[in-house]
Amino acid sequence: MIFIKMLAILFLAAGFAMVFTARSFVRKYKLDRNTRCEFENEMTEEEIEQYKFNKAVVNFKMLGLIVALPGLVLVLIAFR
Repeated sequence: MIFIKMLAILFLAAGFAMVFTARSFVRKYKLDRNTRCEFENEMTEEEIEQYKFNKAVVNFKMLGLIVALPGLVLVLIAFR
């Protein structure tokens, strides 16, 4: 049972760390360069850059929540 608790805390910590540091990861690894914008012709260059950055941050935060989800399930199992 201790192993499950430690694993749950590890998943939760890693997932929430990804969520809280999403902006810095996107800036550091330039993840906004890989995002697509379907309506580039309707926005200015500055708006496109901001849109791509925000989209990359949201995608990274969703990935962090997906990483934290198994930890949440394990917490519910271990601490019932």
